[in-house]
Amino acid sequence: MVLRSVEEGQKGKSVPVVPFRLDATSRSRPSEFEIVFVNEGVRYQYGFAATAERILEEWLVAYPKGRPQRLIDRRYDEAGDADEWGGMAKLTGAKKVWQDATRPNALFLSTAIHLNNRQLVPVFEWFRRVLHIVGPDGLPPAYSMMACGETEGRKGILAFLGAADIHIDDIEIKESKVEAKHFPPEVLDSLQHDKEDRYVTVKSPRALHRLENGEMEYFEWGEESDGTKKLFEFAGPMREALERGYVVVIDELNNHLHPLLTEYLVQLFHSPERNTANAQLLFTTHDISLLDQRLLRRDQVWFCRQDRKRSTHLYPLLDHSPRKGSENLAHGYLSGRYGATPYVKGVPLIREVSGG
Repeated sequence: MVLRSVEEGQKGKSVPVVPFRLDATSRSRPSEFEIVFVNEGVRYQYGFAATAERILEEWLVAYPKGRPQRLIDRRYDEAGDADEWGGMAKLTGAKKVWQDATRPNALFLSTAIHLNNRQLVPVFEWFRRVLHIVGPDGLPPAYSMMACGETEGRKGILAFLGAADIHIDDIEIKESKVEAKHFPPEVLDSLQHDKEDRYVTVKSPRALHRLENGEMEYFEWGEESDGTKKLFEFAGPMREALERGYVVVIDELNNHLHPLLTEYLVQLFHSPERNTANAQLLFTTHDISLLDQRLLRRDQVWFCRQDRKRSTHLYPLLDHSPRKGSENLAHGYLSGRYGATPYVKGVPLIREVSGG
């Protein structure tokens, strides 16, 4: 929303929020989002509430030197069918111009940046540059392949894989020609393909493994394991995140990874030697081996629990006051001490069917 609402607002699209649909009253209620983050030494608290039709509220509070300053204060007045703007005295510049230009389905933050506001740039840049979100499909290998195009980048990728016990002696990027007709139009557009050309140049990595006699054996990328491919996809982005202090959000971090490799990725962000820029990793997982106080502090663990109305609640492990250092968190979780475990009623019997 922060990055795209101005463009989407111009197209007249609805706000992309999905209400909780398993409760009659929630279907028509707004969805609310809020994030608290630190950028360039200043803490910010930013959020908005919206329905599919419009933004109903938007707020931004900055805390330079620990003192709150309200920079955005927006509320929709249903009776007057217009936005009302509260105290924004600390926001300097053409506020009235930015307010009048803010469409109902767009954010003021995005609109003001689009119209050359400079004061809000650190906030917008945090969303654009620092925050990186990875879905369950993982990362495309393109970034790590690009890093392999340079000698130092390739060495870094190989070192990253080697530290995780993935033994690849070298990586080369192979180019091949594929007929354009095999690609959907939207994929061709993303490849910046010349419509007059029948073929598309496709790049893919190829792994080189050194045999005992010194010869090199080439493995096409499809011949490598899913775990190796996923770790390669992570290698380039993770190295950059650690170097530049990014906030990386990953859904299902453990997919296709051995538990020790998942632990390796978490330890990178805990390492003062590797994480000198204070990068942050937020992830979801079903891998209970990570519930270990030698790896995660108690305040770093949160659970999701579904109630009888089938809505999901997020709550911290600290709500259950686990003993510091000595409590076995994985055992406590599996025994139901912290909640958030599925209730399995039983496994249906599979009966043999005559002739089947």
